[in-house]
Amino acid sequence: MVYTGKPSRGCGMCKNRRIKCDEKRPICGNCKKSGRDCPGYPDEFDLVFRDENKAMAKKARKSSGPTLSTSSTVGSSSTIGSSSAVGSSSHASPNLSPSPSFEVSPGESSFQVALSRSRTPSDLSQSQQLLGLPNYTTPPLPLHQIFDFEAFVWNLEHAVPPTIQLAPECEAIPFFFKNFITLPQQAESTRGYLEYLVPLYNRARSTSVLHLATTAVAMATCGQYPGRQDLLRQAVLTYGKAIKKLNDDLKDPAMSKSDETVLAILMFSLYETIMSTDDSITAWGNHVDGAVALTKLRGTDQFKDPLSHAIFRAVRTMMITSCVQRSKPVEDFPGSKGWVGHGNISDENAANRLTLICIDLPNLRARANRLTTIPYDVTQESEAKQVLDFAQMVDGNLEEWYRTLPPEWKHRIIGIVSETVTPEDVALADKWPGEQHVYHDVPLASIMNDYRVCRIFCRRVIMACVTWLNFGGYVDSEGVYDKSVFAIQQTVDEISACVPFHMSYELQPVAKEMGLEENAAEAFGGYSLVWPLYVAANAETVPQLQRDWLFGRLSVIGTKFGLSSAQILVLARRHVLTCGPMFP
Repeated sequence: MVYTGKPSRGCGMCKNRRIKCDEKRPICGNCKKSGRDCPGYPDEFDLVFRDENKAMAKKARKSSGPTLSTSSTVGSSSTIGSSSAVGSSSHASPNLSPSPSFEVSPGESSFQVALSRSRTPSDLSQSQQLLGLPNYTTPPLPLHQIFDFEAFVWNLEHAVPPTIQLAPECEAIPFFFKNFITLPQQAESTRGYLEYLVPLYNRARSTSVLHLATTAVAMATCGQYPGRQDLLRQAVLTYGKAIKKLNDDLKDPAMSKSDETVLAILMFSLYETIMSTDDSITAWGNHVDGAVALTKLRGTDQFKDPLSHAIFRAVRTMMITSCVQRSKPVEDFPGSKGWVGHGNISDENAANRLTLICIDLPNLRARANRLTTIPYDVTQESEAKQVLDFAQMVDGNLEEWYRTLPPEWKHRIIGIVSETVTPEDVALADKWPGEQHVYHDVPLASIMNDYRVCRIFCRRVIMACVTWLNFGGYVDSEGVYDKSVFAIQQTVDEISACVPFHMSYELQPVAKEMGLEENAAEAFGGYSLVWPLYVAANAETVPQLQRDWLFGRLSVIGTKFGLSSAQILVLARRHVLTCGPMFP
């Protein structure tokens, strides 16, 4: 309760005349002497329980003098002005400056607030704020006014504080969804799990494992920004809570097989990729294995629901990622068509057809590694020829997949760099000599780079088998080895040509149309480029100068987006066919 002075028990006439009332009954002495009608005395109840709001509002108006009339909008219907900034009542805040206008930008999440002035990407990088919030300050008191202590006390208890403090997730989650999740994708390029996060996130409870996992990933993502490392500590705490909640949900037979739980586990694998600075893949691989195990337990019933079937495809892609990374054979799925799932390969979209073409790539790579690490043995010659034929078949399927793509998937040439790169300048060169390519958007470019990575794998297996067979007198009559060298070089050149597109906001029209934050858009492009750069730079037949340039681009990505060399290596080795959108 706010103190507004000692209550007066005088009659209404004396109060209006501002004179002391003798409080005689039934008519006060002043009214009797002056011949005025005495209106009587106030009720004792009103004296004890006074309307302090009106009294303080009057004092506030007297002490603060004339005020500016302002109005602010939040959304389309609610209004915040100088009189409503402290609550729903008609309180007036003394000495409180009018709040600057702010509004929800069209198309943004309802809890993302942006200043009404147009904010440029540089504003964010300078302030390191994920959300722009106005600062509320108290103006100095004019010299001719007397300091009102009661008004000052009221201000301390009711006025808007100097800084509005938001919970970490209130900043991180909108930023994460806007810049990394709610990105437009074509139906033919949809293949991952992040595009299904929005409907499941909205459907789940705020205390669910999916909400906790998403919050942890969002804070881990935003914590990579300079000056926001405090979010990383919050991410670790939230991740721990999510793991505990997952353990409880797994004890429930229905909840353990739900779309929500499977997607949360995939989010855990994403968290491990972002946060890990260790080259160990144990935690990340365990999460992928867990998602695969639950997907197998869900059986063929999941094909009856479109969303469950889509998550099945996402787990399938992540499984191939894990198997290629660990040179581990793909597990069998308990269905008549195995991991093809429901229907035929032709029923899948283009992105998922690429995944199915590469589904045997882990087994192929594992067989080739076992074979080529031992000396030539005539008893293993048939195995080498089988691996060689199989690799050529997969490579042919990849070429056919590329030929059948719609024209809008292909790159567009925007220029040709003719200047050569010298060894002294290789670390600073933004572009590699030759064609410069752009795509419709980064997710589409990432799928195309996955195709190139798969071809490099296949061609390297072919070259390894031919080299191994040559020790036994094998004759490469068709020039398979030389064709592979040429194909790898062409593929690496195409990867090099798209590097500026991935790392430049100005070359990404969709990102600009969506209003994505510049640093976030370039980080999205940079992260999705790590794995193709890593694979291309490790292709032995590529000229050393170009390999140095590719490794230099990896270093630039790490420096620009605050990643250590260890984190870059972890990102690179976990990018094999990663579900799109490719982050990270």
